[in-house]
Amino acid sequence: MRRRSWWILAGVAAAALVGLGVFFQLQAYLPHERIEIRAPWESNDTPASMIPMGETVYHPKPQVPHGHPGIDFLWTNGTSHAMVAAHDGVVSRIVQGASEPGKWDMEIRSGVYLLRYKEMDDVNGLGVGASVREGDVVGHAGHYCDAQHCWFNVHWELASVSLLRDRWCPVTYFDPASRAAIESLWDSVPGNDTVKSRFPDVCSGDYAGKAEP
Repeated sequence: MRRRSWWILAGVAAAALVGLGVFFQLQAYLPHERIEIRAPWESNDTPASMIPMGETVYHPKPQVPHGHPGIDFLWTNGTSHAMVAAHDGVVSRIVQGASEPGKWDMEIRSGVYLLRYKEMDDVNGLGVGASVREGDVVGHAGHYCDAQHCWFNVHWELASVSLLRDRWCPVTYFDPASRAAIESLWDSVPGNDTVKSRFPDVCSGDYAGKAEP
C-alpha cells in the first residue's frame, strides 16, 4: 500500500512538473540557437518614422506596466505597405480586433521566439498553422486617418514563448543590414521630437538592453 501511494505521489509530481513546463515554456531556458532576424518590411519600402520600445508618452504607466512593448513602424505615403516574415516560422495565432477595431494581429513562432505583427489591414490569406519563410509577405500595415492626415502603421514585437521572459529588445537580433536600417531610421527622427527627447534609443526605459547574452 505504501509503495502504491508513493507511485501515485510521484505521478502527480511528474504531471505537475510537465504542466509547469508547458505553461511557462521552460524550453526557452534550455540551450538554443539565438535567432537572427531581418527587418519586417520589404527592403525597398523603408518606413518614414517609428515609435521606440519602452516609451511611455503614448503608452503611460501603470496602464502599460513596462511602457511600449514593441516598435511601431509608420509610413506617410503610398497606398499599401507589405509586412514580411522576419524569420522562418509557423503562424501560431491570428486574431481580429484585439489591438484596434477591425485590424488584424498575427503571431509567428520560430523555435522559442515569437514574432508579433499587430494592427495590420490583413494577414495575406494566411491561417494558423501555415509555414512562412523569411521574407514572405504576412500582411499589410494598417491604414489610419484622422481629421488632418492619413498614415500606415504596424506594431511589431520580438517575444519569448515563455511568459516569464516576455519580450526582448530586438536590436542585437537583427542582421547587420537590418540593424543599420533601423538605427538609421531612428537617427533621422529629430532630437526635439516629443518621444525621442525622452526616449533616445530604439529600446529605452524598462526594455533598454533587454536581450539574451
